[in-house]
This record gives sequence, C-alpha cells and structure tokens, in this order.
Amino acid sequence: MNFMRLISHGADHACENMALDEAISEAVRQKISPPTLRLYCWDRPSLSIGCFQKITDIDMAYCNKKGYPLVRRQTGGRAILHDAELTYSVSAPSDSPLFRGTLLNNYTVISNALLLALEYQGLKADVSMSRRRNINQKNPACFRSVSFGEITMEGKKVIGSAQKRYKDGFLQQGSILLSVDASELSHVLRLNDEETLHDIGALSDHVPEISSGDLRRTLKKAFEKTLNVKLIADGPTPNEQNRAKELSRNKYSTPEWNFSR
Repeated sequence: MNFMRLISHGADHACENMALDEAISEAVRQKISPPTLRLYCWDRPSLSIGCFQKITDIDMAYCNKKGYPLVRRQTGGRAILHDAELTYSVSAPSDSPLFRGTLLNNYTVISNALLLALEYQGLKADVSMSRRRNINQKNPACFRSVSFGEITMEGKKVIGSAQKRYKDGFLQQGSILLSVDASELSHVLRLNDEETLHDIGALSDHVPEISSGDLRRTLKKAFEKTLNVKLIADGPTPNEQNRAKELSRNKYSTPEWNFSR
C-alpha cells in the first residue's frame, strides 16, 4: 500500500498559510517529503486572489476598513473570502503513483475524494470536469466562476479548487465552504448582492450541524479509499517551516507579490 502524509492543523495568518503550502510543495517535488494532504483554517476573514488576477477587482479600501488581509495565491482562479471554511491543499511529484500526471486526471482523482467525503456526510454533490463558458466567466469571485473540479450542490458551488503545475509535480488548493456570507464577498468585490448570492452555497445549508472536525475525519477516510493509500498524520518538517517563514517574509507579505497585477 502507498502512503501519504496528512498535515491537519488549526488557523493561521493568510500569508503564512500560502507560504507553508508552497514550502511543502517544494519539498514534495524535490522528494524530500512525501505526497501531502494539508487541511487548515484562517485566523481571521482573509481574501486570497488568483495568481493572475488583477488587484483592481478588489475594493482594497473596504478590506483595509474591515481588517481583511489580502494574499495572492500561487495557484490560479479568482478571489475567495476565507472565513467559515476548511481549506485543503494537495502536493505531489509528477511521477507519483497516486496521480496520473495530467491536469484533468489530477483534478478527477481529487474531486472524487472530495465527493466521497461529502457522501460520508450524507451529502449529494455534483462535479464538472469541463470548462464551460457562460456570462459569469469573467466574474472576479471564485465561487461564481466555472472551472475543472467545480463541486456543486443543487446548482450552487460549495468547493472551489485551483491547481499550479510544475515540471516535477503540482500543488492543488481548494476551499470547502462550511457556511458563507455572500453579501460580505459582494462588498469586497463590488458585486451586486442578489447576483452573488445566486451561485454560492455552503455545506451548512444542507447539514446545519456540520463542523470542521467532522469534515477532516471524512476527508481522511475518503482520500484513503479513493487513492488506496494510508494517510499518516504528521506535521511540517523543520526544513518546511523555515522555508515557509522565508516565503512569508519575502514573498507573501510583500506588495511586490500581492499587488503585482
């Protein structure tokens, strides 16, 4: 049986969350660390934007007024206001037997695990593995855009994911909404409330008592079954922690990175 590392921990600052994901991805792709599933939260409502997204999509005056940190992700996609959610990341080298290499296949494997985790919670969800064009294609909000691996319940998106591919592996990040304040997201992105609320959902809409702890347990079980692996609970290595501190200080905390577009 193959093995995969599980790093499941609490809330941290936006910059440190993104820095640790990149540090882990580097170590995994260099084969210093094993393929890794990381589950985490945010220490305050925080905004992350896609690697190529324009900062002009964001109402920075409103974010500053509310004290929302902004960080640019390494992965693509659009803006997410992280609050009542569980965030996941998957890092693997390109020759990992757990994945089949192409972007679409990697999305498929991970999406199947996410769907199974929801099924364990008694939730029926759907996944789209095609990129469809519609009137929302240029919307700055991640949860109103369509993309590979989009997971919806009753037509509303509850999990958004994005992937960064390298020659030697990939990093995929995703947000699983436990609950959502779509009106707050509309303020951050200058969107019409009614428009925003239409396409965004949350797991608590269907299972009001769902918790982050419940979801962590079912995600572990679902990834093990889907990938036929044993997930071994562990923490970041000292090398990953030191690299994350460096990336947080020199990249994810800087205007040169966060406001580069």
